Amino acid sequence: MWHLIVRNTVARRGRLALTLLAVLLGVTFVTGSLVLTDTSQRLLDDQFRTATAGVDLTVRDAAAFDSAMGVEVERDPLPAEVVDRVRAVPGVAAATPVVRGQGLIGVGGKTIVPAGPSLLLSWEPAPVGAFTLRAGRAPAAEGEVVVDAATARRHRIGLGSEVTVRAERTERLRVVGLAGFGSGEGLPETTVALVTRPAAQRLLALGDNASEVAVVAADGADVQRLRSAVSAAIGAEYEVSSSRDVAASSAAAAKTQISYLQVMLFALAAAALLVGAFLIANTFSIVVTQRTRELAVLRAAGATGAQVMRSVLGEALLVGLAASAAGAGLGVACAAGLRDLAGAFGMTLPDGGLVVTPRTLVVAFAVGVGVTVLSALGPARRAASVAPVEAMRRSSADDVPGRAGWGRTVVGAVLTALGAAGLSIVLAGPGSVVVLGEAAVCTVVGLALLGPAVTPALIRLLGRPLGAAGVPGRLARESAARAPRRTSATALALAFGLALISFMTVLGTSIKDSTARSYTEAITADYVVESARNEMLGGLPAHAYHHVSELPQVAVASRLRYGHWKDGQSTEALTAVDPVTLPRVTSLHMVAGRLDAVANGGIVLAANVAKERNLKIGDTLAMTFSRTGVQRLPVVGLLRDRDAQALSTGYVISLDTFERNYREHVDASVFVKVAGGVSGADAKRAIERALADAPAAQVRDQAAAVAGRNAMIDQVLGLVTALLMLTVLIALMGITNTLALSIIERTRELGLLRAVGMTGAQMRWMIRGEAVLVAALAIVAGVGLGVAFAAGTVTALGRTTEATLTLPVGQLLLVVAVAAVAGLLAGLLPARRAARLDVLTAIATS
Repeated sequence: MWHLIVRNTVARRGRLALTLLAVLLGVTFVTGSLVLTDTSQRLLDDQFRTATAGVDLTVRDAAAFDSAMGVEVERDPLPAEVVDRVRAVPGVAAATPVVRGQGLIGVGGKTIVPAGPSLLLSWEPAPVGAFTLRAGRAPAAEGEVVVDAATARRHRIGLGSEVTVRAERTERLRVVGLAGFGSGEGLPETTVALVTRPAAQRLLALGDNASEVAVVAADGADVQRLRSAVSAAIGAEYEVSSSRDVAASSAAAAKTQISYLQVMLFALAAAALLVGAFLIANTFSIVVTQRTRELAVLRAAGATGAQVMRSVLGEALLVGLAASAAGAGLGVACAAGLRDLAGAFGMTLPDGGLVVTPRTLVVAFAVGVGVTVLSALGPARRAASVAPVEAMRRSSADDVPGRAGWGRTVVGAVLTALGAAGLSIVLAGPGSVVVLGEAAVCTVVGLALLGPAVTPALIRLLGRPLGAAGVPGRLARESAARAPRRTSATALALAFGLALISFMTVLGTSIKDSTARSYTEAITADYVVESARNEMLGGLPAHAYHHVSELPQVAVASRLRYGHWKDGQSTEALTAVDPVTLPRVTSLHMVAGRLDAVANGGIVLAANVAKERNLKIGDTLAMTFSRTGVQRLPVVGLLRDRDAQALSTGYVISLDTFERNYREHVDASVFVKVAGGVSGADAKRAIERALADAPAAQVRDQAAAVAGRNAMIDQVLGLVTALLMLTVLIALMGITNTLALSIIERTRELGLLRAVGMTGAQMRWMIRGEAVLVAALAIVAGVGLGVAFAAGTVTALGRTTEATLTLPVGQLLLVVAVAAVAGLLAGLLPARRAARLDVLTAIATS
């Protein structure tokens, strides 16, 4: 039997080629995603492990938590006397104060503003320092600096060059060395300036303080006992951690961003495999139909139904194994391409050698083989259930009547109805995202089951315009309607890909428009000063606000800060404002209470947040801050949801409360109202001159400010759309494969059409017409599903944030046009093959 399986698979390799390619692409996606995320996580672990490799303990100011939303919290600096107390502990071989902070590098009159951080560090030799010299020497005097080699290469900074370092103070320094980190030239999307410790303390205005203390244990000392001894010596207000734990915590914070990408890649890989599964099932169904006589001979010769079933599944197994092997290899090669693609859309990942784990290969083969075999299970069961004599006289497995067909239709109708009901509940108001997800699953499964029953009517309806093309158009319509199961499966594969693209397009546009609408309604400032890097936690030095607010061209300036806090195990963000100046640059609507009441240490909540938490004015909210731990803030007001969205969070406190609970001293935004009688252009020029010493700051009008807030949505939407094109490609291969196989199935019919006078050109147009009809059915179903569930998602999100459905008609029409043209192109090769059939040979085919 296995010999027969191998022979049949090899003999039909042409028919199974596109199926193999579909599985291969899906496995490639899965493997590439695993390799990319495993590599990024391993590189991050290695980077932070390298940074603390020679250190046993790290002493820092105590904090309630280390990081939030992938960002490490800032801590208060350590006084010099803490270093002396650590050094005095028996078992400490060395205690080195380390200084770190933010410092921009400028060269040639231009400041370098990377997408990531701009680090200013004190140079520490091994084993404390993680950077190693690649050229030159270490800084010895306060006017000297070492720059990371990656930044130096990118911006043509050489030994002896002069650069400007901007931190709390600004100084010109001479480059005396170039450094690398681990095996690389630097950190991704990061600039690094390394100076002497006194220079770092002066530039960061730390006095004699340090950011942390790196402790090296004496030979033979027990690190855990030493940790306890150091903790006892310096007190509970300071935290003594294993350097390995510090590295793991820092790596975990950095991995948070990668985890989002991992979830997204796996979701898209699942979509690609779902579309591929339709193609696989369709291909095996057609192949089984074409082999009914052969299978009947096997049954007549004594083969059991189980053996026939195993033969079909065996072919699927071979295809799955071959595709999985090729897909695993190609996925490893494509991981670097995925990394570059993510980087092109603003998601920077660490660069380094790829990591391929045994787990990745096991998953690749399990997914590839599993999807292929499971997809072929239905056709295999149909092949095994046909009696020998009945199979000898039957020509199409699609024509099987009976309870199974009715049962499939009834179940499909019920599931589709449940999905529509769930969507209606969400659109009506009481539903949630969970209900919407359940409705989506029911709809997808229901349409897959119901498709063959409704496809003929839909095809004939959509194919009416083809009647104007004459006989070829009418034949194309009837041919597509005559094989409903095949047409339905092919169309649904493309429909699901188009549904996902339409869903993301409508959802992204709706969120962006809602953000723009709420922002422009609530923020009345003429200009907004923000960081060019769009950092939510802020990137503007405090002096930027003071310089701007003192300008005669400015009537009022109001600054905002953002911070993270812990709510149990979850993390939330908050906004800190000046309650005196904010009302002059905004138009906020309080549902209850007063905004200025936050000046006394209270908090204003968005109305939906108060409703979710069952809080009212006078209640208190327990909030855990990294610097001060648990604080109970009284609720003093409720803010309209749309206005809270404009301020980016549902929690608003005063700047004074922020100062008491946070170490961070940078602003996120400065809202500016121009003074009366001053033109906007003059005011903007004055503000830009005042910010000359803050090169990372940008002066934006409202349109530019909205664009900055929507930049992340654009990045994610662009990346997802680009990756979703893989599912569309697989679905288009399904159209090509289905038509190619149907031509084999209809060889005699096509030969007769040619014999009675149909020309080769008419034959080509008939096959292309079938392809366009399948694409049209997919467009109607896919775009309809995508828009409907995007509307449901926007409605569900609207219960917790301001969101209004926006239909991007132009973009949706572009999706429709591209799908239609792609469908036409998918029919080119099958049409050419049909037109080149030898008429006499085709007629003689049984």
